[in-house]
Amino acid sequence: MKASSRLAKKKMVTAFRTQEILAAAREVLGRRGFAEMTMEEIAGAAGVAKGTLYLYFQSKDELIQALITQVGELMLQDIEAIVEASDPPPEKIRRVASLLLDYLVRERPLFPAYARDLLREGRGAAKGYWNRLQEMEEKFVELVTRVFAEGIAQGLFIPANPRLLTFLLRGLVRAVGYYQMSEGQGAAVKEALPVLLTLISVGLTPPAKDLEEVAIV
Repeated sequence: MKASSRLAKKKMVTAFRTQEILAAAREVLGRRGFAEMTMEEIAGAAGVAKGTLYLYFQSKDELIQALITQVGELMLQDIEAIVEASDPPPEKIRRVASLLLDYLVRERPLFPAYARDLLREGRGAAKGYWNRLQEMEEKFVELVTRVFAEGIAQGLFIPANPRLLTFLLRGLVRAVGYYQMSEGQGAAVKEALPVLLTLISVGLTPPAKDLEEVAIV
């Protein structure tokens, strides 16, 4: 076997094993929580020796950071698909908000670690991870700002700084995440969904007079 083929096979095995470990960590995290989960439990769930696990991830924090990165990348793909769709801007914003809340429910055990890293502003986190997290945050802002700018240009949203509106939306969603975390139950997001969507719809919609002028134009 050529050296290039061996290297490619090794990379494939490494990638596959990494995904297995992350899946196992997600399962243990959901069952035990971040504080209680151990590397030994994760190794057992992944079917590898504890020493092997440490070859892939040197600590529990590093493993959680990999999960946060994985979730963030998937979420950005979903948001980008919404942004590129042909729906009108108000529908896109509603879909983005609903998607973000859905991620809060699905990734509920992961949110405390994500919130902790944000509050610490990367202190104590690996530099590569923190840089990637910031890149994903900025990509989110870039995508959603495009939708707000489009809606403002069409007269469908109030005239405001579209980047500011994106930060406000992100802040509202994070507030729901903190609410869910403090209340300790997943129904918090279900309770918050209609409230958040109403706030977005009412708060972004221009006065009826302005909408009539847009329709005439």
